Amino acid sequence: MERNGRWLFRYRNHLPLVLVPLMAIAIRHSEGLERRFGGRAEGTWEVLCVATMLVGLAVRCLVVGYCPPGTSGRNSRAQRAVSLNTRGMYSVLRHPLYLGNLLMLVGAISMIEVWWLLLVAVLGFHLYYERIIVAEEAFLANRFGERYLAWATVTPTYLPAPSRWKPPRSAFSTKRVLAKETATFAQLVVTVAVIDFACDWAVWGHTESGEVIFAAAAVCSLLLYAVVRAVRKNTRWLSTHA
Repeated sequence: MERNGRWLFRYRNHLPLVLVPLMAIAIRHSEGLERRFGGRAEGTWEVLCVATMLVGLAVRCLVVGYCPPGTSGRNSRAQRAVSLNTRGMYSVLRHPLYLGNLLMLVGAISMIEVWWLLLVAVLGFHLYYERIIVAEEAFLANRFGERYLAWATVTPTYLPAPSRWKPPRSAFSTKRVLAKETATFAQLVVTVAVIDFACDWAVWGHTESGEVIFAAAAVCSLLLYAVVRAVRKNTRWLSTHA
């Protein structure tokens, strides 16, 4: 599992792509709430799904914003950890970024309203990240020894333990969040827009007025990402040293 985890670590951001063929099949059976209970029920469900995704994004932003440089990076070639972070979100669970990813995945897949697709997605997430976690924790145990083991023994993997909360030592960095999570935000908004459009088109053969809002949000998120990327490449204003 550790060897598999090291390989999967390099491609951990590509898990949603594996689900695309299944999503294409499931979309033909979507819109079940609207067909049974009307547009209001459908709209309420979409709000809940988007809220779940935003909670996942908020978890990621809290982790990234409070993490010191050299921890919780987006690197994919190899494990890296300058220091062991055990405060903030890491004081209540060992893998808060993966919890954020899970919430975003659940919210996005739930918009399609096909139960078996959600089940496959959650099981796939577990099998995928279980191996990555084994590899990550072996690396951290080897690097930080007893200090890591003492923290990992009492800190849960996924489900937060709020009673163990310890405030971060560093101040929240909005610049770090902009630099590292703007791409995540754009991916999230574009995913919502594409799923909503595809479901309506596959079931009803046309789009609805709500797609205009999602499409506008997707365009704005992509523009924000382009601006942040340009600022990062051409200035040092968003430099995070991480």
